[in-house]
Amino acid sequence: MPRPRLRTAPADPPPAALGPQPARTDRPREAALRVLRALAATEEPRTIAALTAELGGHPNGVRMHLEHLVGEGFAIEEAAPASGRGRPPRAYRATIAGRQVAGQDDGWDGGPALVAAVAEQLATASDPAAEARTLGRRWGRRLKQADADLLTTLAAQGFAPRVAEDGIELRTCPLLETARQLPEVVCSIHQGLIDELSPAPLRLAPFARPGACVVRPRD
Repeated sequence: MPRPRLRTAPADPPPAALGPQPARTDRPREAALRVLRALAATEEPRTIAALTAELGGHPNGVRMHLEHLVGEGFAIEEAAPASGRGRPPRAYRATIAGRQVAGQDDGWDGGPALVAAVAEQLATASDPAAEARTLGRRWGRRLKQADADLLTTLAAQGFAPRVAEDGIELRTCPLLETARQLPEVVCSIHQGLIDELSPAPLRLAPFARPGACVVRPRD
């Protein structure tokens, strides 16, 4: 008898353009979000059995939440590594969108319309980049917490950061449309935010590679 095909949703396709993906503003229901955060805590795929052991409840409940997450593009289903005879169990991992949503603040909405209006106003200043960077630093001062590092804060603001060999990849952007229209302003706001949050000098390279902007040590 042929094996049933895994039910997968399109997730993390090869990026077609430089820079990050737009940040998702929708969220899974609360119980599914708890499962998503367990998936996003590791890069390794997780089985239903492993998730049930960690989160409690019944495997059927965990399976239902995973199917919801896959259907909404927050997770992807794949075959777990073989460990003996028989069909490998199903395994799941968070997509980039899933990691963004799992890491950001519960009440986050990005305020895209307001920030887009601010960016348009800053674009009329005599030195838009400098004004935007100052605004970003003010934003960073409001976000600073003694026990929160740069990665955690960037994740909470919807950037889906990931440590790479050459720096930190920002794989989603909560203001992508405006950033493409006014990169000097929006990317300078983000640079100011990083300046304020990081104890080390870092430089934001906007749209540095397919799928991400990159934050690198400043030369």
